[in-house]
Parts: sequence; structure tokens; C-alpha cells
Amino acid sequence: MKEFVLISLSLVDASALYSGVVQGSGIGPVAFLIYVDDLAEVLLQYGVRVKIFADDVKVYVEISHDSTVNELQTVLDVIYAWATEWQLQVSVEKCAILKIGNVSDNNDYYIKKFSTAKCHVLP
Repeated sequence: MKEFVLISLSLVDASALYSGVVQGSGIGPVAFLIYVDDLAEVLLQYGVRVKIFADDVKVYVEISHDSTVNELQTVLDVIYAWATEWQLQVSVEKCAILKIGNVSDNNDYYIKKFSTAKCHVLP
């Protein structure tokens, strides 16, 4: 598929569109939901709760023991692998781990090789 860009009244040369969903179209939002629904299906295999809105993904995991820490890191790795496979970028600078409650988890979590930001909320 070729994508055109209109700037003022000038049409910029067409370039190939290899992935993603065309923005500004009527069907675009629905197409994108179909596109990312696959991620929700993939993450269900890992027993985590997932919420997706537009291009934002939230993953909920209860950290109750050391193996849960590994499960969360695995899920982050799976999200990154899925995005890479579909030629999407993960904005690591917008990612954060929110710890709620009296959590003794002091582990660092990574997306690719970048550490995620940490927030902590006490009960």
C-alpha cells in the first residue's frame, strides 16, 4: 500500500507503508483495535490482567513471591517481542512500574535493555 501526505496544497511523493494503520481514516481506530487484539490474546497465556486503550497497554500482576517477579519480566519481554514482530516501537520513556501496597520488590524491570521507571504507592 502507498501512503500520501498532503502539506498545504502540495502532495508529497508516495512511499510504501509496511506496517501500522492509516491515521485519519474512518476505519483506522477499528483496524488498530483488531491489530492490537492479538497482543491481549498472547498475554492471556501468561495469566496477567491486561487493559488496552488505543495504543496504551496496562498489565496487572500481583507480586506475591520471587517467581512472580520473573513472570512480570517475561511479560515485558513478550510485549517487546510482539511489538518488534509487528514493527511497532515501545516508548520505554513512557513505561513505568507502579507498585501498590507494602511491597518488598526492589527489582529492576527492563524493556529491551532499558530500565523502566518506578513508582510506589503505600496503602
